[in-house]
Amino acid sequence: MNTHYIIIIGIILTIGSLAGVTNFLNYYFKGYIKSNYEVIKYIFSGIGAATLVPLLLNMLSSDLIKETTTFNNLNYFVFAGFCFVAGYFSDRFINSIGDKILKDLEKTNDKVDQVISSTKANEEKIDFIVSTETEVDEIEEQSKIDLKDFKVQTTFEDDDIKTQMDKIIKSFTGKFKFRTAKGISKELKYNETVTKTILDGLQGEGVIKKLTSNDGKVLWALTNLGFVMASKNKDDNDKNEQKK
Repeated sequence: MNTHYIIIIGIILTIGSLAGVTNFLNYYFKGYIKSNYEVIKYIFSGIGAATLVPLLLNMLSSDLIKETTTFNNLNYFVFAGFCFVAGYFSDRFINSIGDKILKDLEKTNDKVDQVISSTKANEEKIDFIVSTETEVDEIEEQSKIDLKDFKVQTTFEDDDIKTQMDKIIKSFTGKFKFRTAKGISKELKYNETVTKTILDGLQGEGVIKKLTSNDGKVLWALTNLGFVMASKNKDDNDKNEQKK
């Protein structure tokens, strides 16, 4: 151990003890303390508080006691002053440092949770984007799903259920690949509750996938199967137009 750290430890022990004794005498002569043996408690309390001063300096990003080639020996006296104040007000100092550390830990945990949530959300989006950009040969057979088989417990004012599902799937082939239920409802002039019910049904069949953006907004997008079905519906519509 070099001389610098020996001096730092000596300051902590000496000044911490001195601050503890001073604090004890202050209460003793005021009549708050009856037993002389309590001085031991004040000495240890003062040393303990002084020991936390380097931690405080580190939390403040201070280089006061950092050993460098330009270190000023006057810093030892400044450090001794911090140790004395901390030792004299040991109880309050220790409690305040403890509260600060706990608050910082809570903030750190919150940030970690946010990062984890954000990372999971981004991974989900990346996985989905990758999956929708891969070949779709293996799922051609799945595209034969008959939308008439969907059981949706609701009523529809205009189009039948299959037509509404076709239109919702088709709405993803336009300008926006990621849609909100509100946006789809506005475009197709459907009731938003009905749109959400159909989207949930399509998600259950693997046609559409639900995602959550970083700001908490629920988004919907076609899966590979959904793209195949959208393409199939487009081809069928084109054939019908040619027949007409």
